[in-house]
Amino acid sequence: MAVARGLVARVRGGKGSSEVVPKPASVPAPVALTRAVPACGRVVPARGRVAMTVALLAVAAVPSTAVAQGTGGAAPGAKPAPAPAPHSAPALPPVRSKVRLSGLACASGCGAGGGVRPDAVLRVRGVGLRRTAEVRFGGAPGAGDDVAAAPLRRREGLVDVRVPLGAVTGPVTVLDRDGVVSTAAPAPLTVEPLAAATPGAEGPSIDVDVHAPKAYFDAQRPMRVAYVVHDDRPVAVRVELVRQADGAVVASWTPGVVPPETPQVVQWNGLAGGRVQRPGRYSFRVTAADEAGGLRASSAQVEEPAEAGPDPSEFVFLRHQFPIRGPHGYGEYAATFGGGRGHQGHDVFAACGTPLVAARGGLVKFKQYHSRAGHYLVVDGERTGVDYTYMHLASAALVDKGDRVRTGQPIGYVGDTGSASGCHLHFEMWRAPGWYSGGAPFDPLPELLAWDRSS
Repeated sequence: MAVARGLVARVRGGKGSSEVVPKPASVPAPVALTRAVPACGRVVPARGRVAMTVALLAVAAVPSTAVAQGTGGAAPGAKPAPAPAPHSAPALPPVRSKVRLSGLACASGCGAGGGVRPDAVLRVRGVGLRRTAEVRFGGAPGAGDDVAAAPLRRREGLVDVRVPLGAVTGPVTVLDRDGVVSTAAPAPLTVEPLAAATPGAEGPSIDVDVHAPKAYFDAQRPMRVAYVVHDDRPVAVRVELVRQADGAVVASWTPGVVPPETPQVVQWNGLAGGRVQRPGRYSFRVTAADEAGGLRASSAQVEEPAEAGPDPSEFVFLRHQFPIRGPHGYGEYAATFGGGRGHQGHDVFAACGTPLVAARGGLVKFKQYHSRAGHYLVVDGERTGVDYTYMHLASAALVDKGDRVRTGQPIGYVGDTGSASGCHLHFEMWRAPGWYSGGAPFDPLPELLAWDRSS
């Protein structure tokens, strides 16, 4: 996603803000709240996009007892209100991608049976394809065998993409820059088996493909890489993960002797030496040794021509994923951290029903409803010491207290439940030991902007 993709919400109103209060000492009942903004907000176009207007409705003022506390919420000891019947919860996410696919065609390296083979160039036709972030190759229902690739070139009416190793017959979709997946192309793509190569005197050769251009720590699916060794006999293989910034090998695998012309898969969970690796660009390097012939080959020896596009062995590793999967805009003034009377998070505006995902995996600490916070969720981030709080969900979160969620896992939809002025996500981050348990909130905007740019 790009920063402030879609809309930038300027919330005016001086003292109005989204605010949070201490939870009762005896009951772990969070009462983090969005307070009314007694004015209208103006939505300003970002990067030349069409301007829109969002009306922000005034609501009742905070009780004087709460104002005296400087937090703008209910007094300590207040209990969460019973959840009302949902009024804005969608049966399905209403956000639709602006990308529309009309057809698929093989541009080069086509298969003999009318389909495509891995490493072929597939031409995807449709509307709005300049917005393509990646092309996804689906297989059976579910994401277990899905792979994705970054486009080689983008035009308004077409995208060219190299078919990665691991792609199987199935639907083709596009992930757009707002993080929304398009509907599938009218007909599925037929992927033919990899053609066997006849080795020459040089010995083995190797093809390597990551299964997605980006990987997230603690995601449901770790980063996977597929490789194929071309030779006339089994060969001994070593796989290394290289950090591009300094060339360091951060992880390695020794699968042993593997058969030729047979795709192999290795996966990485984002850890090395028991520590989460830093964000950045990484690549897989595969080395094969033909012991019988005394010859060796490495995937790093292959030089791709400049027009070949992204290196298929490289990917970007990230620790977080931006939580809103659709067009959005950042609140200003009273909607910022510290705005109004101690606003303890940042408001990001999006259409009601826009899908929300976990910015970081972890353990669900709270899932409740409050008259001001609406439906909300608190997740203790895995290996962070940080609590991540999501408020004003359209309905009860899709996960329950005690659940283990993963980075990028769907958790709900943007809404306006509770005391909310317009559809938005009120997002908070709290340092250890956590949300209203001795920790302290900090401004999440720099993190949100960084995740928005990268994911």
